[in-house]
Amino acid sequence: MTHLGTRSTRWFGLLVALGLLLFGGGLALAQDATPSAGDDMAAGVAHPAHIHTGTCDTLGDVVYPLNDVTLPGRTIATPEDDLSSTPVAVGLVAQSTSTVDVALDDILAAEHAINLHESMENIGNYIACGDVSGEPVDGLLDIELMELNGSGYMGQATLVDNDGESTTVTVTIMETGAMATPAASAGAASDVMVEIADFAFGPATVTIPAGSSVTWTNIDSAPHTATAMDRDALQSGTLNQGESFTQTFDTPGTYEYFCEFHANMKGTIVVE
Repeated sequence: MTHLGTRSTRWFGLLVALGLLLFGGGLALAQDATPSAGDDMAAGVAHPAHIHTGTCDTLGDVVYPLNDVTLPGRTIATPEDDLSSTPVAVGLVAQSTSTVDVALDDILAAEHAINLHESMENIGNYIACGDVSGEPVDGLLDIELMELNGSGYMGQATLVDNDGESTTVTVTIMETGAMATPAASAGAASDVMVEIADFAFGPATVTIPAGSSVTWTNIDSAPHTATAMDRDALQSGTLNQGESFTQTFDTPGTYEYFCEFHANMKGTIVVE
């Protein structure tokens, strides 16, 4: 987690193994609006997660239940080097890890998707989903979990093959920028979230009013940085998976930056 202008320590790894029901038959996308993610955090809502047959567009049966992902409440952090500072509330990242008795190659041999639900009580409302596809690297596959139904959550799932005997699935979700910060009036300072995923900054270009803050969060398994051409303007240092960095930009201008580990990763902050 971060304090403005400082590098974070790892947000946290939260593993909660809860009993899940196995559902027969696909569930249609719910039409009811999802409660705000902030409400979920305050209540510590558990989000059931499953591997379904099919794709996110055409979900089929639940074939492999995963452990629930639980957000226990907004985390408060104070930087280690300034314990006298006022703690700053930041967005949350939460994880659950499960092992399913199937090889990764067998999951990839047919269409499958990882889907998260709002809660056990509102199981028909989907909040994030990602198709399990792609080419594993050394037995590891990362997939993106896209926000559904305006839930305020997005993230990543990492699947690791265990010698063809089973697959370990780590599901990571985070607050999106839209729900992590209050709506700002035109021209007012605001906070913006930039996700580092799939070896890219998203969004790649951010336009903010002077006095606003930008938070970078790395959900890739590889380490990254957010580093300006002028290091004095922006230097996050190494961000491992689940870590974040926040900086406030007071001076108008265009700040181009990149990842020191992967020079092809580039982004731009426009301060007005």
